[in-house]
Amino acid sequence: MTEPRNMKHNLTGRKVTSPIAALTMAILLFVYARTSIQAAKRNAQKHREADGGQINWHNESLRRHGKLEPPEQQGTVSQIVGLAKENVGGSKAGGGTETEKLIRERVAGKGRH
Repeated sequence: MTEPRNMKHNLTGRKVTSPIAALTMAILLFVYARTSIQAAKRNAQKHREADGGQINWHNESLRRHGKLEPPEQQGTVSQIVGLAKENVGGSKAGGGTETEKLIRERVAGKGRH
């Protein structure tokens, strides 16, 4: 069945919004799933390394209940900044400006909130 020639194909906002919303949700879901899987893999690897190459379920249970320290976090911002200062030959922990001292205190958890 063909349409009459006088009918126009109007592209309205309603016709465009639904596919754009569906595509946006699909992209967000894909990105969320990928990042969640990657984070879980990194976390599992960190726990395996802390237990000597294989997950020790007893240690894992103790960690989850706060009776054992969590594995050391590698690559945190404060560690990266500290390494950069050491490589450049920046100021020591006691030196620096007042602002640097204040930042160091807050990073160490000694600063005022």
